[in-house]
Amino acid sequence: EYLRDVYREDMGKREIEVTLSDFNINNLLTTLKQYYRGGRYDFLLNSDKNIDLLSKRFIVFEIDAVKDNKDLFPVVTIIIMEAFINKMRRLKGIRKMILIEEAWKAIASANMADYIKYLYKTVRKFFGEAIVVTQEVDDIIQSPIVKESIINNSDCKILLDQRKYMTKFDGIQAMLGLSEKEKSQILSINQNNDPNRLY
Repeated sequence: EYLRDVYREDMGKREIEVTLSDFNINNLLTTLKQYYRGGRYDFLLNSDKNIDLLSKRFIVFEIDAVKDNKDLFPVVTIIIMEAFINKMRRLKGIRKMILIEEAWKAIASANMADYIKYLYKTVRKFFGEAIVVTQEVDDIIQSPIVKESIINNSDCKILLDQRKYMTKFDGIQAMLGLSEKEKSQILSINQNNDPNRLY
């Protein structure tokens, strides 16, 4: 409603004319139509409550309900990432962390992969840290956009049981710069476990 009415009117009053080749507000409004009040996804961007995420110390976004929705997943993840970037830049001197669970879904999207690359390259400058959690090392290795930025900008890498990579671990070893001893330690995880031992 703001874009349709107030913003469009404001654009007409500007000293510098905004042409359709600069910015086509009609295309934007058509794209956003499903998010207007009464639209298919009006619940997403039209809350009557103001939630101050900046002052919250711990925030969890559970996106299972939209993870398979090709329309909502990108919009919701962009909103979440923008909330973190805002927090990262505005809260000076306060440690910040973003943890992306099941990162394969985000990495699979080119836009999100670019975002994760940006995040890993900038978060430390703002006294923050980024963590991605994924079930498969391949999720990171197979994304050329993300691979170098995550690996090069991660001081700590935690690998769990990698037995399924036993025959192709040499590539992972080389990429992570692991010694032969470290390789054998990783590949020995969960080997010869005593079922009677209480862990």
